[in-house]
Amino acid sequence: MLSISYDSTFDGFLSVVFEIYRQHLEVGEIHGDRSTAPCNLFMQPFRIETSEEEAARLKRAIENYTSADILELLHVAFRSEEEGIEMKILAYLRKVFDGKDPKYAKNPTSDEMLPLFMTARAVRHEAGGMLGLVRFSKTSDGTYFAEIEPKYDILDMIVGHFRGRFANEKWAIYDSKRGYGVYYAGHQLAEITIPNLDAVTKATPPDEMVRLWQDYYKSIAIKERENPKLLRRCLPVRYWNHLPERQMSSC
Repeated sequence: MLSISYDSTFDGFLSVVFEIYRQHLEVGEIHGDRSTAPCNLFMQPFRIETSEEEAARLKRAIENYTSADILELLHVAFRSEEEGIEMKILAYLRKVFDGKDPKYAKNPTSDEMLPLFMTARAVRHEAGGMLGLVRFSKTSDGTYFAEIEPKYDILDMIVGHFRGRFANEKWAIYDSKRGYGVYYAGHQLAEITIPNLDAVTKATPPDEMVRLWQDYYKSIAIKERENPKLLRRCLPVRYWNHLPERQMSSC
């Protein structure tokens, strides 16, 4: 039984699935490089490198057996990075490729599809909410910079919104939890990594945008109606570090 590792990308995972079928591998667990779950010491480690060709072939196969919407749902569920998500998707694909039930692939109540459907819904919910939680500060070179730490790997899901809203600006959004970000300038997106993120944030003092958020929050806040318990339920504390209006509040 194999403990398979890969590079944590969706194409990398699809390459894993492709090789499982091609080599008839007996797999017990699948771990991406970003996973913090311990590996089973009683399983043989096995590394599979990403192949764009194999990933593309598997994507076409999934679309042929199901639909483009199902492929997108699997990708969104994969972004949850929850422990064991790879094995859940693999279990679903095995049922799909068996071909015994033509209606199975699009049945959201099946034992294999329902968990993926619920997971994808949670990921999409956070992506939608994050659009209103990104706070930019202006760096010394005129670039607008924002740091986020989402629960799920949703950065790629939200950049299109900001690309449309700030098409003529230079900006960067950085997921410090996962150690990568995107930079936009001149109608082109590029993935970036920042070795010393503290140096960047310390070199970006509060600017007019930060003060604007704080002034706006102060102007609409009604101290007598503060409800910290409700606030924490509607706006989880994990987002507060990067919200200037929360950094000035005692709630």
